[in-house]
Amino acid sequence: MQTIKNEPPVMFHLKWVAKIALSVGLIASVALLAAIFLVTSESGKDYAQNISSRSVTKESLGTAMFVFGLSIVALASVSTWLIALYSSFRIAGPLFRFSQNLRSIIEDAFAVPVAIRRTDMLQQQWNEFDVSQEKLREHYRSLSEALDECVQALEKNARADSGELGQRLVHLQEVERRVQL
Repeated sequence: MQTIKNEPPVMFHLKWVAKIALSVGLIASVALLAAIFLVTSESGKDYAQNISSRSVTKESLGTAMFVFGLSIVALASVSTWLIALYSSFRIAGPLFRFSQNLRSIIEDAFAVPVAIRRTDMLQQQWNEFDVSQEKLREHYRSLSEALDECVQALEKNARADSGELGQRLVHLQEVERRVQL
């Protein structure tokens, strides 16, 4: 299996996703610690103030944890959505280009395909597609030349022997065999 130098390595994408996940985790930890510190208050000077402070903290802590937890889940959801969107464009874009190129080739065998972006996935498949499309164009050229030779030989046939026509037909059959391979 060939490796293409232009293809972004899969490990790069995994490291990128891991860095984002780690960042979201660190933000979540810091936010939750901040919520705890914001809700808790200084201890009082006597026993009654300590009890009062602790009961206020206990009542507020649940709400604060819920709000900050919900915020972190929203942040993680948005970052995951952005990663998925970015990754899908790197695959969906080339697939769309492939389909557009195939349509143009069906309409005109000598149409030059539009290349995919260098940062897209499927670089190896694109290179294989490009090579096969070039071989197809070369085959069409050969077939056209062989047919022209046969037509010219047929026109000469009235004046010449049929040996040249046989050679032209053998050449046309060789070109046809290449299609079947």
